[in-house]
Amino acid sequence: MRVTTTKNWKGSRITAVDWLPEKSSRIDQQELNRLLELHRRFLNGQSGGRRLNIALHEAQGLCFDGMDLSEAELRGTRLSGSSFIGANLTKASLFGADMRQCDMRRCDLTKADMRGAILRGSNLDLATMRNTDAREGTLLQRRGGDLVRVNVGDATFPPVSAQGADLTGAKISGKTLQATDLSNAILRDSQLGGADLSGCLLRGVQFDGANLTGANLSGAILHGAMLRGANLTDVNLDSADLNAAIFDSAMLSACDTTNAILPRTVQDLDRPIRDIVRAHYDWILSLGRAGARADFAGYDLSRESLEKLELSAGDFSRSLLIETVFAKANLSMAQLASVNAMDAVFAGARMQGANFAHAVLVRADLRKVNASTMLICGSRDYHWSSSFDAAVLDHADLRGGDFRGASFAGTSMRGTDLRGCDLRRAVLARADLTDANIAGASLDGTDTTGMVR
Repeated sequence: MRVTTTKNWKGSRITAVDWLPEKSSRIDQQELNRLLELHRRFLNGQSGGRRLNIALHEAQGLCFDGMDLSEAELRGTRLSGSSFIGANLTKASLFGADMRQCDMRRCDLTKADMRGAILRGSNLDLATMRNTDAREGTLLQRRGGDLVRVNVGDATFPPVSAQGADLTGAKISGKTLQATDLSNAILRDSQLGGADLSGCLLRGVQFDGANLTGANLSGAILHGAMLRGANLTDVNLDSADLNAAIFDSAMLSACDTTNAILPRTVQDLDRPIRDIVRAHYDWILSLGRAGARADFAGYDLSRESLEKLELSAGDFSRSLLIETVFAKANLSMAQLASVNAMDAVFAGARMQGANFAHAVLVRADLRKVNASTMLICGSRDYHWSSSFDAAVLDHADLRGGDFRGASFAGTSMRGTDLRGCDLRRAVLARADLTDANIAGASLDGTDTTGMVR
């Protein structure tokens, strides 16, 4: 029986209650495989099939990788430590399930009922959670004539990781995703009213059309997040870092930004950009004895032209660089971590050893750039690789670029044009190259471990 309620259960606000009769048993991998075969027959409409129902069972540490578990009944099941890599859990019932420390990378949870599920320590990277219901909920079980709470969470486990997950239209409330790493996730049209997202890593998250009314984003990192079209009424942004985030000023008027970290404008610079660049050039020529290093960290330089300028080792981290032009500039060893450079132009730029980790480079023009390894000469020579780790390069143009030895670990490169690129000895581990064009690219010695194609 399910009962909607607004009462508290031992001090915790809940949105739904479910209870199951007193029943519990353990299954092993062999028994699970037998039940999964019956479930497969059920889904295919074959005789003898039976829907998978292991509600309240003990099923810890089992392997569900690649299995079709759509419409399966897993309410209250203890699944901690199990693996669901690439599994299909569409419309599955996971109400109150214990899923702590589960590996759920790339699984499909579309329209699944995950209310009250315990996810601490689980990996949901690149999972699909479209229209998933992950609001608060409590599962009750009859024991000795009493109703007792099932699968109480344990805060000692680490937070959830859901990098690159698709939560379009998902319903989330309470502390389900508190302190979660949601970097590059899609939360379009999601219902997050009152959700506790405090301490979350929300770098590059797409919040278009999301309802965040009354949500708690205190201490969240929103570098490069897309907040246009989101409802931010009464959102708690205390100590939230919105550097490089995209939003309309009118949107933020609906919440208190007194203690939020907001990007600074060009007008906030202590001198014109050209004077800063000139002093930076003097700093480079004098090996730091004169001039000053260019520091644009946290500034909005959108649509500025920095074409052909000497900017090596400059600091642009957490900057907003929408449509900024860096064509043929020298950005070698520059810091561009967590920048939002959508539609920016880097064509022909030198960027050996540059750091673009967690950057948003959607539709950026990086044709014929030199982002190969930088040789650092000294008492002991060593190579410094360019980094695009965990960046978003969706639909970017990298044609003819030199990326030898560069790292793209965990990078989203969906629809990216990589034709003719030199990617020898590059790292593409766990990168998502769905619909990317790699015709004519050199891949000798490239690390493609876990790469998605």
